[in-house]
Amino acid sequence: MNTAAELFVGQAFRRPAEGTAVPEPVVALLGPKGAGKSTALRAIGGACGGTLVHARLDFQDARVADPISAVACVSFLLARHWDNLPRDPTFHRVGLSLLALNETLPQDHDAARSYLLQLIGSYLHQEEDNRIADMAGAAVRFAVSLSGIGDQVPGPAVRKAVSSGIGALLRLANRRRRSVRQALRWFGGLLDGANTLDSLIELSQRTTDPLPHVMNAFLTDLQRSADQWTTPVRRCQCLAPCGQDGPHEHAWALLIDNVDAAPAGRAFLTAFIRARQNRLPERDPLLIVAAMDRWSAAWGHEWREPWLTKADCPDGRPVPLLSQADFKQWTQHLAAARAGAARAWYPVWLDPPGPEALRELAPTTPDGWEPAVFDEFVQRLSGGLPAAAQEIGRWVAELPTDVAPLARSLLFQPYEGIALWERALKSFLPMSLLADALHAVVPQAVAVAVRLGQPGRSAGLDPAAFPDANDILRSLRENLWISTFAARPSRLWPVSAPGRDHPAALHPWLLACLLAGLHAQSADRHPVAMTWAEVFRRMANTCAEPTGETEDQARRLYYALACDNFAPVVRELVDRFAEVAHPAWVRLVDQITMAPCRLPAVEPTEDSVTKLVPDGPPGRESAEAAITSIVARLWLYHDPHTVPSPSHDKRISRNFTRLAGNYAAGDDTDALTEAAAQFSGR
Repeated sequence: MNTAAELFVGQAFRRPAEGTAVPEPVVALLGPKGAGKSTALRAIGGACGGTLVHARLDFQDARVADPISAVACVSFLLARHWDNLPRDPTFHRVGLSLLALNETLPQDHDAARSYLLQLIGSYLHQEEDNRIADMAGAAVRFAVSLSGIGDQVPGPAVRKAVSSGIGALLRLANRRRRSVRQALRWFGGLLDGANTLDSLIELSQRTTDPLPHVMNAFLTDLQRSADQWTTPVRRCQCLAPCGQDGPHEHAWALLIDNVDAAPAGRAFLTAFIRARQNRLPERDPLLIVAAMDRWSAAWGHEWREPWLTKADCPDGRPVPLLSQADFKQWTQHLAAARAGAARAWYPVWLDPPGPEALRELAPTTPDGWEPAVFDEFVQRLSGGLPAAAQEIGRWVAELPTDVAPLARSLLFQPYEGIALWERALKSFLPMSLLADALHAVVPQAVAVAVRLGQPGRSAGLDPAAFPDANDILRSLRENLWISTFAARPSRLWPVSAPGRDHPAALHPWLLACLLAGLHAQSADRHPVAMTWAEVFRRMANTCAEPTGETEDQARRLYYALACDNFAPVVRELVDRFAEVAHPAWVRLVDQITMAPCRLPAVEPTEDSVTKLVPDGPPGRESAEAAITSIVARLWLYHDPHTVPSPSHDKRISRNFTRLAGNYAAGDDTDALTEAAAQFSGR
């Protein structure tokens, strides 16, 4: 099976052999922190191999401090041998631009022109340093040495350190052992006319921001390298769609990691897009894939925000998964998009990892657990977030030997003085929310998350009770923690809401840690922190605006269940079972049992079931017994700490079947039968 990275390379990189006038996209690879974007970039690079021209730039690990040093780093990485290029790419204009920035030219214009041409010769005469055997290492060292070169004239020591790198970059064109005289004649042709020399002199004097010039030089080098030397690929090892293994071309790729880690990342991309737009209709071959964990408001003019469904924004273009993104979709976007910088972006969402990938991140099965049960527990609790699965696996492996790693205790288990839920929140919550102490943030963040999942639509949270709710909501959205991709519909969703898109939700891992934090704070209360009961009582009070009888009742019972009022909720559902159509009743049960539950955090699942569904209370009808069991088990099942077992599912299925076969009023029992079927396949 092809991975998402391989599918993306096969679908988004291939071009017709005759070329295309469509500008390449700047792909924003989206996913919250810890989603595995760095791993995906490495996989894309691996799928490119030595055939497809590509480079990887990291604004964190490579310590690329500014956009100009980033351009130099990328130029080094691209200027290597590629199997399908007759000649290696060269970046003479970039090298000359860096030379001008690195040298102090005479004030006299004629003298500056003469000196500049002499410098070119002297740089080319520098000794070869093994033809830059380690291109990646040389690129990073060179980029670090160039830090700040665009802001100020470097001193003698800096010029000496940088000059060897610039010379190496210029000499990459000389690998075919052309003489210096021939190279100078080539440069003479390149520098045809006074305007080019004059621009380099102006660049040296820094009368304007040098970044646009350097970026334009970079794009020009890219275009010339591709136009002059790229030939149609007749046989290569790239993924070929069915029936398309003929002559074709490829986009070149720049894979950028940690764009949001430093201002230089966004500045580089902004300058790149501006320079490319200024050069249109000229076209360069570079397709950028930039890993980002923040949404840009500007994209909302062209693409549907990840936290909106089609019903919320029917005309918005949905963000595709990485595995579904292709060049055809990109061309359709360009044909319909409005002019502006936002038009250049192609946001895609990182595919969630499969069970095997999560198993590799949490490979140790605790004593007393079946491997399949533990794997499903990790998948449910982590919500498919690789960093969370890795954290769970590490925590289980490092637990003291005298502590049983029970599902209900994992998030609360202290290690080195800190519980997993607290460690996770400090690692994954947006930095803007960590300005306040967790005891102040957690209750309001829980309220925001639960507000997303409550039945129906009602008024927003009361600012008097939750004063920071709007800021928390905005921050969680912008940092991609709230999205339709994070939604995990219940197994009853196809029955209770067939054909409907599931609304956006907070990522399950973050929600589980927030609820664990609220539970812990309720047990060991901070003097000014809200308890579990206070949060949900306040929420029930703020959501009283009528929106229809059914949704009103669902919302009221949802909060009653969150406040542990189990018996009254069951009584009302028993009464409603005889009054409403079965599809509406199944939907009501599904909505209500999504309420947060504290029981899995304090006791084993079977103990909770025994407490909620005691055997044979006097006078209870069988329909009431079946409904009680369904509500209890579904409520526990929706909590990620509860790993459904075959026996757990069988009980739910059997009770829906009992209702359908013996206690349903009328003949329309399809919804109950379908609900039973959702839990009968394990």
